[in-house]
Amino acid sequence: MNIAIIGSGPSAFYAAQSFSNDDKVNVDIIEKFFAPYGLVRYGVAPDHQKTKNIIKLFNRVLEKDNVNFFGNINVSKDISLDFLSKNYDAVLLATGASEDKLLNINGEEKVGVYGSAKFVGWYNGNPEHSDLEPNLNSKNAIIIGNGNVALDCARILAKTKDELHGSDISKKNLNLLSNSKIDKIYIIGRRGPKDAKFTISELREFKEVKDYSTLINFPRETLKKFINDSTIDTRVKKNLEVFDEFYDKGKKTKEIIFDFFKYPIEIYGEQKAEGIKLKNQNGELLDIKSNLIIKAIGYKVKPFDNLHMDKSNNFLSNNDGHINKNIFTTGWASSPSVGVIGTNKGRALETVKKILSITIHKKKNSTEKLKEKIITNKLVYISKEQWKTLDNIEESNAMPNFVREKFNNVNIALDILKKN
Repeated sequence: MNIAIIGSGPSAFYAAQSFSNDDKVNVDIIEKFFAPYGLVRYGVAPDHQKTKNIIKLFNRVLEKDNVNFFGNINVSKDISLDFLSKNYDAVLLATGASEDKLLNINGEEKVGVYGSAKFVGWYNGNPEHSDLEPNLNSKNAIIIGNGNVALDCARILAKTKDELHGSDISKKNLNLLSNSKIDKIYIIGRRGPKDAKFTISELREFKEVKDYSTLINFPRETLKKFINDSTIDTRVKKNLEVFDEFYDKGKKTKEIIFDFFKYPIEIYGEQKAEGIKLKNQNGELLDIKSNLIIKAIGYKVKPFDNLHMDKSNNFLSNNDGHINKNIFTTGWASSPSVGVIGTNKGRALETVKKILSITIHKKKNSTEKLKEKIITNKLVYISKEQWKTLDNIEESNAMPNFVREKFNNVNIALDILKKN
């Protein structure tokens, strides 16, 4: 059986791992970037290296003889989905959700306003966003959203160079962040502290941020009532207890402010963002000046090859992973983008099970046909062996006390390979 997996993030690798356990199944992983790992490389915060350790598992999958990697191949642009469908027994779309949801307010398109996909992509060296130039000279930074991604953005903005030791942030971005003029970071929640989607481990990290005190713009008495409510969910209660600890922390010159029940109304300014207008629970209008506004309110799937979207318009329309004919989907491409990396494993395994149960093995020489198509279309792909070379060079190029220096441009990567 020949399987094409489009994308190389967690869902793709969990599926590839399951397929490859049968040596009669050949798996070709096709990735638009030259490097694999998707969300783990470009989404997980650079200071969360323990989370990125899952890459070790993914590398073991790549080492298998029946798993191939085709990096720098953009399906739909370079090679059609129809070609893959005709030449593979099954095609699995595991492309993730890489487009930001919108606030749908005036001024959202102004310079200085970024969705978290772009901002996170910038500090993580995503080739599509590495040339972003966020204004770190703004006194205030505003982050809209109450999930872990909002916390990641705030933490990376707040940490010192020494606090980022052990991360894989680039030298260029480290220098930019080290020279930041930001001294207040607002994390704006449209709902209250009970509704925040933070995980306890992410929230606790703010107790250790060196230069910033963490403030809660919410009545402490009300928070304590929530904590003492016996009906409240355990996860929520633990988060609220961490919030309560922040009230007693000593005040520093720089501040991270959790500001709840504030609804964005308008981002104002000429061409560039100059600030945001918010409305509180009482209907009062508030104004925070800022040249850096980050929207961390969730992700959706980019439209792909004329495939139908779900009625929510956030992911690909599918029936338990089946799109049509021999085309399937899994992970955040197939359902709302919630959960952590491990959440994707169950979905991927269910989709693999479905594919194996309804797919007939009849396509032959799929990998060879793909290679021929790549040559015909005058494309250049990165093999798993070539990626291993680049991976080793990234690690060897790391600054002292850092993990690696990522390549963020395919042309640079290809030039390096020519020399090695």
